[in-house]
Amino acid sequence: MDVFSNGPGTKAALASYTSTASRYAILSHTWIREVPGDVVYRDWHVRARNERGYTKIAKFCEIAAGEHGLTFGWMDTVCINKESSSELDESIRAMYRWYHGAAVCVAYLAETQDVGGMHADAWFTRGWTLQELLAPKKVAFYNKEWMHMGSLGPDEPLLLEELLESQIEKATTLTGAELAVTKGRYIAGGGSMSSFRVMQLAAMRTVTREEDKAYSIMGLLDVQITISYGEG
Repeated sequence: MDVFSNGPGTKAALASYTSTASRYAILSHTWIREVPGDVVYRDWHVRARNERGYTKIAKFCEIAAGEHGLTFGWMDTVCINKESSSELDESIRAMYRWYHGAAVCVAYLAETQDVGGMHADAWFTRGWTLQELLAPKKVAFYNKEWMHMGSLGPDEPLLLEELLESQIEKATTLTGAELAVTKGRYIAGGGSMSSFRVMQLAAMRTVTREEDKAYSIMGLLDVQITISYGEG
């Protein structure tokens, strides 16, 4: 095939290649509380010194490639330079779009051993993980040993989804019908999630910085506001 050709066959092939090659996994997790914590952008060159933080990165990449067949992965700890206010601003505004556009969101529940206990994981209490649960078309849940517990998505086994949904509802009050709408499954009378419902769900979650109560739901509400930490 002539790669410089402008014919319809070449355009279709390029579109197919671009669509496949640009697919990526994205990580949703709770940050490590103990020192030294997660490997962050400025620490990347010395990542090997932080065994626990680096293991999280390595396992995420291993799962993205080995279990989901993806070449690219994105995680907030190392992909956002939080020392740059402009980059942080841009990233917060784009966060919903990035999670929604991912082929799969890998949700790492660091306090969970099995599906039956996942409702008690701190992951379900964080402000940002509400968006990370609802925005992606597919969410794959992993326990503290990085073992797959099941996935929510349009093509997942219904019985396993119902088990996951019961745990999620116990943790968040989100119903299976509400989750189904966000994951592309048609539910009669389901509709879209209202702004009131988003606010209700967000009110039950905790954030490290007060401003994140608003910033973490901008995408879910489809609004944009000025990013300015310190304003309260």
